[in-house]
Amino acid sequence: MKRYLCILSVVFLTAGLWSCPAVAGPSDEDGSKPEIAGIAIKDGLVDLSVQLDRPFSWHDINFVSIKSFANDPPWFPPTHHELMFGKDGMCEWFQFDYIEIGNYKLTEEFTVEAKLFGRNKIVGVFDPGANLLTFDGLDYEPIMKSPTVIVKASEDLKSWKKVSRLEAVAKKFEWGKPLAVRFKLTAAARRYFVVQIYED
Repeated sequence: MKRYLCILSVVFLTAGLWSCPAVAGPSDEDGSKPEIAGIAIKDGLVDLSVQLDRPFSWHDINFVSIKSFANDPPWFPPTHHELMFGKDGMCEWFQFDYIEIGNYKLTEEFTVEAKLFGRNKIVGVFDPGANLLTFDGLDYEPIMKSPTVIVKASEDLKSWKKVSRLEAVAKKFEWGKPLAVRFKLTAAARRYFVVQIYED
């Protein structure tokens, strides 16, 4: 399990709305460096935006269609098409209530060629600028599972205490965009935070 550290030093002068830039922690072995992209404090809650800076990897991302489709039975929530590209060269394409399986290969860094059983080849192109994969006429967002997040607080940078309960951490987040973390602000007027991120 990998651990990434974001260290954030903040001086809270009021209990009202306040924000500031952040200090990033050490990078991991891949060279990616997590950063606190944004901080907002309001009504006793701290909202952090943690930019994980993960390199693009086809097999670590689940691509989910922007367009939704009616479910069957119709009173079920609408579904989205999903694409997964495995490390073993296999791909899965979930549509409605069935899954198509096939093989794929990368022809360029952001271009994939999929051969699904019983179909012709389909070429998918990922646009890093738009943060979208276009595949078979549909646009897909790159979605990743959120890592385990632990927040610790200190008044003196010596003694650290874990924030007992985070108010919210998104279960999934869009690759390339910050992960949202929310927790309650205690009564301390001056506080430092460490955000620890654990990934398999």
